[in-house]
Amino acid sequence: MRAMYLANYFVAGCIASSLLGWIASLHPMAFRAIAFLLVALGIVWTAAWLLDYSLSQFLKISLQQLQSVLVSVLAFLIIGLGVFLCS
Repeated sequence: MRAMYLANYFVAGCIASSLLGWIASLHPMAFRAIAFLLVALGIVWTAAWLLDYSLSQFLKISLQQLQSVLVSVLAFLIIGLGVFLCS
């Protein structure tokens, strides 16, 4: 995986999580729905770290590529969580 693709995924994830944080600040029901989405994404992310060897074989990518994507997801989740909590 090229660094350019990873950077694109990171920027797209930051934009998406910031947009969801802004939408959550508009309405209480949207806040609950997006909080549910963040919790679900966190559970999937944790499961991906626990099953990284079998998941990398299933997706037919190297373990290093999978772990770089997971670290990128963690970074944009932290940025999105900051927007989510501060708005």
